[in-house]
Amino acid sequence: MAANTDNNKKGLPLDKVIQAIPEGITDAAEGADPLRELISQISTRKIPVNSLTRLWALGSMQAKVAVGYLAYAMRSSFSNKTEKQKRLNEAHLKAALKLLGTMGYLRGAVMKIGQLLSNMPHVVPDEISETLERLQFEAPPMHYSLIREVFLDEFGQEPSEIFASFDKKAFAAASLGQVHRATLNSGEEVAVKIQYPSMASTIRSDIANLKKILLPMKLKKESRYIFGHLSDVETVLVGETDYLEEARFMIKAREFFDPEDEIVVPKVWEEYSTDRVLTTDFLTGKHAADFLKTNPEQSSRDHFGILISRAILRIWGRAKTLYADPNPGNFLFLDDNRLGLLDFGCCRTLSTVEWKFQVQAETSLLNGDHEIMNRLIASATLFKGPEEMEPERLELMINLSKWQAEPAMKPGVFNFGDREYYQRGIDLYMEATRKGYIRNNSIYIWWTRLIFGHRTLLYRLGSKIDYHQIYMDERNY
Repeated sequence: MAANTDNNKKGLPLDKVIQAIPEGITDAAEGADPLRELISQISTRKIPVNSLTRLWALGSMQAKVAVGYLAYAMRSSFSNKTEKQKRLNEAHLKAALKLLGTMGYLRGAVMKIGQLLSNMPHVVPDEISETLERLQFEAPPMHYSLIREVFLDEFGQEPSEIFASFDKKAFAAASLGQVHRATLNSGEEVAVKIQYPSMASTIRSDIANLKKILLPMKLKKESRYIFGHLSDVETVLVGETDYLEEARFMIKAREFFDPEDEIVVPKVWEEYSTDRVLTTDFLTGKHAADFLKTNPEQSSRDHFGILISRAILRIWGRAKTLYADPNPGNFLFLDDNRLGLLDFGCCRTLSTVEWKFQVQAETSLLNGDHEIMNRLIASATLFKGPEEMEPERLELMINLSKWQAEPAMKPGVFNFGDREYYQRGIDLYMEATRKGYIRNNSIYIWWTRLIFGHRTLLYRLGSKIDYHQIYMDERNY
């Protein structure tokens, strides 16, 4: 692999740019655009791979965020209620921009955490979730010089030698790669996803850092299970860097949907795809945020809620696979009212044992067999039986399972925009986290991510749909 060029000798140092952001936002008289400067600086910086460098960047970010909130506490001590709220909002915004800057610089697994936070309304402050939402598909892109090197490594040619046209400016960028618009010599418009350099190594570095930080937890019986979870996370995320594997799954998933389903998986152009470059058909449409800005009718919100749910359940039932990254950046609301599924990198396929267990759990819920369900919950949380569990833990796990299954278990229209339902789920997850109930099979990391991601997306859409009927239609097992 060719060495990356470090072009970070122009402009302000990254730390200076991040520090300048709040002043640039709150003081329009300056006339500067430090956020754009930040993105420009990040795009030309070499992504750090070394564990120590990445750990230092995270520690520095944590310290700056803490100092920002300390400054808020000191400045607001003698402020009235209105002024105090204004200062708190500013502190949230400054923290969000520092997070955006550091996560955009580090990318990889760290940026995925930022994406997760952005998709959790009512859990983190709005200023943070809304700012980090840019990490879904508007992350700072790589400079074209780095793109050129990837193509030379993968194809031995530059993009201009492979495609009839290639837009040097990325139209989307996220945690592991960015996407450029191009035209094939045969005339088809395509989207070319290009992986950032050394992504697999950065993921391994981030997981290694987490394991070091959490090492003292091995002494606690309840917390030692987290290391198995981290190993599972590492396997899935490193697997996400294999674009050829993603291409194979996209080709498979494309066959799951007929034209009348109104769900589109882009065609893969295999001759233009490698381990680190994935070329697919170009789809035109809007992401959820832009779709909602059009103030769509309820019927349109319901329509896309149905398609999103059907797509996820179809992949689950046909491929025995969790579509484990249901963030808004991976769904495209097409101009002809079809739904585009854009990213199949983060998928978790169940083993035969895991699949049989899940089918049994779903069946017990459908049949209302509480005794079997309790035994399965105990097994999923690595206990020999429910009698080994503290009553409080068992009750919480039962309530979580019921919350997850509620839309599928209730016939008729279910209102995913119901704040009470959504908040109840958040409260249950937060309570489980506070009490340290992390003893479970690692598959539930991805199951929780899928369920919560789906519920969040439909909550934002305000979809009112008969999820029970969709679930029963797709439950072919």
